[in-house]
Amino acid sequence: MSKSNKYNSFATKRPVAKQARRKARAHQTAAIARWAAGKTETIEHTAAVK
Repeated sequence: MSKSNKYNSFATKRPVAKQARRKARAHQTAAIARWAAGKTETIEHTAAVK
């Protein structure tokens, strides 16, 4: 019987795992949360990450 592995050897790295995209997504989520809470009038947009 083979040893079970928690990693999928056929999976590739997902693009959302890159640090810049993760920071931009977290910043955008925080901006939406501030808007939803009524702290700002508009949603602050983040620059596009390439």
